[in-house]
Amino acid sequence: MTPPRGCAALVCLALAACSGPAGDDDVATRTTLLGGPAATVPAPTGDRTIIYGGEGDPRLTFSAGFMKRVDLGEIRPGSELSWAPNARSFYVNDSGDSAWSELRLWQVGGRQVAQESASVREAAIAELARLNDCARPAREEYATRGLGWGRQGDTVYVLTEVRRVQACSPDIREDRVVSLVEVATGRVIQTETVDAALRAWPGLTGGTLRPDPVTGP
Repeated sequence: MTPPRGCAALVCLALAACSGPAGDDDVATRTTLLGGPAATVPAPTGDRTIIYGGEGDPRLTFSAGFMKRVDLGEIRPGSELSWAPNARSFYVNDSGDSAWSELRLWQVGGRQVAQESASVREAAIAELARLNDCARPAREEYATRGLGWGRQGDTVYVLTEVRRVQACSPDIREDRVVSLVEVATGRVIQTETVDAALRAWPGLTGGTLRPDPVTGP
């Protein structure tokens, strides 16, 4: 028996109410560890790659074909790279063997050109500083780490931690938070403490911090 249209509409509304913005957004957490050997890391679309020169030459190169290659500079061996599912962005948790990391994010434009953007990292730092009433945060006093992608790569989850406090008051209310940030604009959509973030975004648990092994170039 087919339910009346009014009942069907009520069912749809109930389902929509139960699945909020955090619940219907799958978190993509795949990362690749860039360690000793050279490696290539292809984008999910297969039409562009990141080339890692290896421990002896730890430079990254963006490649969209043999004739289109862009030098992205050096990273510290032992860092992690993650492509957005839509292949329009990628980030590196540039940490090497250090316990602290710096999130570096590149956006790929329409002409297959990769440009590094600090807007996501700066927004995440500013958000944690705001929670601690710090008006002028110093970048080197914070660690940032990408945890995964949302909305197929339109957003990114960032763990921000206070390393030390010199520029602002030592009275710290929150020392680490997770922020959901819009990649294109650097707008912070939502920020939670770590425990609350794991409840709000269950996809951040499990293998989030365990990178995949590198495949050869």
